Amino acid sequence: MRIIVVEDEPLYASRIEYLIDKMGYELVGITDNAEEMMQFFMTKSPDLALIDININGSMNGIELAKKIWRSKYETPVIFITSFDDTETFRKAKLVNPFAYIIKPIDEATLQRSVELALMRYSSNNMSEGQVWRDDILLREHIFIKKEGKLKKITLKDIMIIEAANKYVDIYTKTNKFVVRMSLKDIESKLPPTDFVQIHRSIIINANFIEDIDTKESTIYILKRTFDIGRSYRENLLQRLNIWN
Repeated sequence: MRIIVVEDEPLYASRIEYLIDKMGYELVGITDNAEEMMQFFMTKSPDLALIDININGSMNGIELAKKIWRSKYETPVIFITSFDDTETFRKAKLVNPFAYIIKPIDEATLQRSVELALMRYSSNNMSEGQVWRDDILLREHIFIKKEGKLKKITLKDIMIIEAANKYVDIYTKTNKFVVRMSLKDIESKLPPTDFVQIHRSIIINANFIEDIDTKESTIYILKRTFDIGRSYRENLLQRLNIWN
């Protein structure tokens, strides 16, 4: 998951940067003003924005969030602020943030807020029909462009989906395909009953899991071992049918 941060206090900016990295997310931009933030949106395509309310520049964090929601991005926003007064909170609520965190920032609060924000955002999109369209043909298959042709692939044959810079590698037992899409876009088109994200850059088909080392937080699939991101571990284990 790609996160962008607007924070004008260097100490808190460093703290947030450290926590995002520790949680296994990707920080794609950090700035102290709204103008540079909007530039990041156009070039980095973040999945989530953490915004301080009191920032440098021509607008405050609430005004920035309002501009984001009025734009084409519709990225979920979490406010991080030192203001705990009723009036500031009232104004913040008007732009529908996904969380409101009062400084100082602790790891548990930030992680829970991020996970809940993404869950709410995904649920909202799904309820609006943005994930599974009713008019899709051959719902259990996808078509990938390759050498001027459309190659049909059965979804259940996909084992690993791995982000690599601007491209995504899709692995089956016998082939590797490369597509120019974001991992986020691909995830929205996959059946949630079979596929699960285990790292910020990796989605797997759970049917092909061979072993999971819960002590080392690794997973073995297709003769490869993958690290399970800290922020994805709980979701993975909760969704598995584990017998003690």
